[in-house]
Amino acid sequence: MKKIFFITAFILAGTIYSSAQEKRALLIAIDTYSPPENYRPSSSEGRIAFPDLDGCVNDAQSIQSIITSRFQFNTNNIDTLFNTNATRDGILKQIKVLYDKSKQGDIAFLYYAGHGSQVKNSSSKEADKKDETMVPSDTWKAGVPDIRDKELATIYNKFIDKGVKLTVIFDCCHSGSLSRGPQDPNHGKFRFIAEANFDAKDPSQPIPPETRKEGTFLIMSAAQDNEFAQEQRDEKGMPHGAFTIAFTEALNQQGVNASVLNLFTSIRAILKSNGKKQEPVLGGSSERQQQTLFGLAKGTISDKSMIAISGILPDGSVELQGGFALGLYKENELVKFNGKDTLVKVRVDNVISINKSLASVVKGSISDLKAGELLEVTNWVSSGAPLLKLYIPASNITYDQVEKLARINKELRSSKKIRWISDLKKTDPYTTIFYSNGKWYINTDGKPLVELKEITTDNILQACRQDSTVYFELPPAKELSDAILGKLKENKNFALVSNASDANYVLYGTINNEGIPSYGLRLAQTSARDSLESMPIQTSNFPFQNNSDDSKKFVADSVYEYAMKLSKIRGWLQLTGPAGGKNAFPFHLELVNKKTQKVIGSEGCKIGDEISLRIAADKNYKSINGIATKYIYIFAIDQYGKMSLGYPGENDGNVYNKFPHLNNNAIVENEELFEYEVTDPVGTDNIFLLATNEPIANYAMVFNQEGVRGMESEMRGEQNPLVDLLNIGNEHTRSGFDKKAIPASWILYKLPVKSRY
Repeated sequence: MKKIFFITAFILAGTIYSSAQEKRALLIAIDTYSPPENYRPSSSEGRIAFPDLDGCVNDAQSIQSIITSRFQFNTNNIDTLFNTNATRDGILKQIKVLYDKSKQGDIAFLYYAGHGSQVKNSSSKEADKKDETMVPSDTWKAGVPDIRDKELATIYNKFIDKGVKLTVIFDCCHSGSLSRGPQDPNHGKFRFIAEANFDAKDPSQPIPPETRKEGTFLIMSAAQDNEFAQEQRDEKGMPHGAFTIAFTEALNQQGVNASVLNLFTSIRAILKSNGKKQEPVLGGSSERQQQTLFGLAKGTISDKSMIAISGILPDGSVELQGGFALGLYKENELVKFNGKDTLVKVRVDNVISINKSLASVVKGSISDLKAGELLEVTNWVSSGAPLLKLYIPASNITYDQVEKLARINKELRSSKKIRWISDLKKTDPYTTIFYSNGKWYINTDGKPLVELKEITTDNILQACRQDSTVYFELPPAKELSDAILGKLKENKNFALVSNASDANYVLYGTINNEGIPSYGLRLAQTSARDSLESMPIQTSNFPFQNNSDDSKKFVADSVYEYAMKLSKIRGWLQLTGPAGGKNAFPFHLELVNKKTQKVIGSEGCKIGDEISLRIAADKNYKSINGIATKYIYIFAIDQYGKMSLGYPGENDGNVYNKFPHLNNNAIVENEELFEYEVTDPVGTDNIFLLATNEPIANYAMVFNQEGVRGMESEMRGEQNPLVDLLNIGNEHTRSGFDKKAIPASWILYKLPVKSRY
């Protein structure tokens, strides 16, 4: 067990840790599972394979940075168990320490990143006779069982009985199979390890803690019980859990006072926009889900980013205890205040790691800085990361070979044995045939991939079940692949990656009605259940009719245009504004069904519903002093990248959109802005509220866009992605945005709403 002990430990209770309510955390992360080299495991004693992971410790360090800087956990109250320290006995002992130290009304947080699994329980009343487990680092030792969910539920219930608010987050999975559809054979690591050869023989049935009436327990898990939780690399190339990446990004977007439900909705949206199909799970009472992440009262802690000084280096650099996890970037400025005046200002020169940066003093004297002091981040800097990661497979296949494959695909479509499909939005294919890195593979119902040595219609049909759905994905010809890559390289919005598992979207091929090879973009991981999400599963596809330059240019230009649309949607979904905005403008959007007069929640709405869109004050708005007026703009973006202005009206000008409105010198708490009818297409529309200090003169042109043209690479801003997003669709026109037109204090709210038939 390793105690996190930074120099900040001497911060007195009279500073930010003034509350009698204590916050404590235990962070567990295991990358190393492999036994000593000379160890020979036996299946009769447990499990025989112990794959290591890459990003778990990175995840825990990111979480540690966030809870200290954003949620004001005292570093003395955070314990960690990493790698070999996270044994079964060590984990259970430290959870007990967390329990023993926690008092009634305290906050406790348990985070785990590592392998999950299952174990046989012949005495269980569950149909599958299995318990889900957390896998300790000493699982390779004979006789060391996993930590089962029933054991953990009993422990969680003790926290509840004691009156402690407990929040649990697991970035692992307990079972899973490869999904249907095309796969990357070189996929990233999964946080799942095969079950051990044990039988728990435990008939106990502890009360599920998430169902307790006290409403003090919350749990988030990275994936459903039958899914894999994946690892992926962040924008800096560092390995993490896909769920934890989405979790930290959502926290930076939503702020510390966001409800759990809003935070979870944001996590899902980010996971899907990152191209991952895993479905996170939220457990807790409806009352708990309306509270903040740790159950703190809204407004208890400031929505500011406070970074501690680790020390002053001999060369005069200021070492900070914050890095990538907190969204720190080069040029960020941090201030030590003397009352309301700036005493010392430092500027970040280099972000070294997840939780470390170096800065230099740009105002004031370095002698006024001491290790352990907290500096406030006072400006906002963009990461400059590309908006969309794309995988276009390098190909050595000739056009003649592609034509032959297209004929095979056409024959499959005509076969009476199978049901040929090309639309992955409607169903997940039972059988998928696809090409990857020079080899053909077949994926049958999510079972392990099988290599196909020879691609013929007969060979494929022999491998298919009668009346099953079949999807055959065509690779591109080398000439087409080169043309598309050349076109996409022109734009800094795109990052071209070498593995499909690192991409948000990949190039896919099929045939059109005439049997001509056609190409478009699809999610890196596809699932028909995601057809109503913000990011489309597939774009349209475009025929590659011959090997002429005109045909290659047509497909490359079309893929480029759709990539721009996708980057625009994803850019808005991922956009994080300056910190502190949630307190600066304490309002939110509500959708009300005109017929039922009920606020629309996660159930969404139906085509034809009449909707009233309202702006409403947050419950805690009266506790915020000096709410500055803002110009607000409300717009929606659908699955196809179409942007539609909702408020103010196109011809209204910047007159009535200055908020908050007053009535007899009192803030209007709830006000209808406009009505609309839900129309096609079905899916998730994202409604945005943008609030700025200064009016946007040409807002009607900016927020009404049918499609996009290609934004040239030199037009992309280095400091303000909001300007870049506003300019997508307005390039080379008089309505294009100058980055100086958007102040640094803009605020962005997001409201996803599903529509269905």
